[in-house]
Amino acid sequence: MLDLGRLRMLRELKLRGTVGAVADALGYSPSAVSQQLAQLQREVGVPVVERVGRRLRLTEAGEVLTRHAETLLTQAQRAEEEALAASGRVAGVVRVVGFQTALLHLIAPALPRLAADHPELVVDVHEEEFSRVLQALVLQEIDVVLTDEYSHLPRPRRPELAAEVLVTEPVRIALCEDDPLAAGGGPVRIATMADRVWASSHAGTNLADLLERTCVELGRYRPRVRYRSNDFSVLFAMVAKGGAAFLAPELAAADGEPGIAVRDIAEARISRGVVMWTRAGAEVRPSVHAVLEALRASADELAARRSRIVRGSDGDAGVGE
Repeated sequence: MLDLGRLRMLRELKLRGTVGAVADALGYSPSAVSQQLAQLQREVGVPVVERVGRRLRLTEAGEVLTRHAETLLTQAQRAEEEALAASGRVAGVVRVVGFQTALLHLIAPALPRLAADHPELVVDVHEEEFSRVLQALVLQEIDVVLTDEYSHLPRPRRPELAAEVLVTEPVRIALCEDDPLAAGGGPVRIATMADRVWASSHAGTNLADLLERTCVELGRYRPRVRYRSNDFSVLFAMVAKGGAAFLAPELAAADGEPGIAVRDIAEARISRGVVMWTRAGAEVRPSVHAVLEALRASADELAARRSRIVRGSDGDAGVGE
């Protein structure tokens, strides 16, 4: 009978590309991984890996076995958790990754409910904003991911992943309260802000891309970004003290920041969605299902408390309307 641990090593080699990367991911030495793959090859009776230079590559038989390995490993994990669920227990570890706003407004509020309803469930939470978290989800390094997604910058959907928009919030302009554009309280035109300096997140993030595209499409200019941080409190300080402008999502709570005025964008409605990602089919696991239901409940409560927050997606928003 095939050993599931060795099948997992073969699958990891397919996903990660090198024995060293497999060893780092699984906590083995490279020589131990090579030995286990050699033993798997003896069990199967045909070559499943071959050496190309200094690296190992899957043979055609290895590719076939890897496809079956994915199914077998998933079924083994599912069987273990369903056995626990059949006894009335939801247990194990669910690893959740999200960006700052999602952690504050959706993930953290879900934790007391999960602790009360499922005391044997452990939820590991980490903050991360970059797109590589979706690949980590595919590699089963994490179980649930919450990402941001702007109305005109959708993240590509992937067949191996399931995506669900939990909430959608408007994006508005944060200005120093003494800025003449803030006077009167009405919407502000992006086109009138070509001479402003801006605060934004680091280059390569969705928020930075949002600012660039918004200014180009609505104002026909590239923004002069003088202040960069992924911490909203720093960005708001640059607005209040440095006179910068900032495209602020609703849940950043800019209205409560001293010295800051928040105004709607005149030319278009722009929104940010919070998207919950899992591996396709992962919700059948009782532990993952419990976490997803708790996050959905957090989204229900958040939308009920905040009038500007929409539960689910808002298909009407976007640049260029």
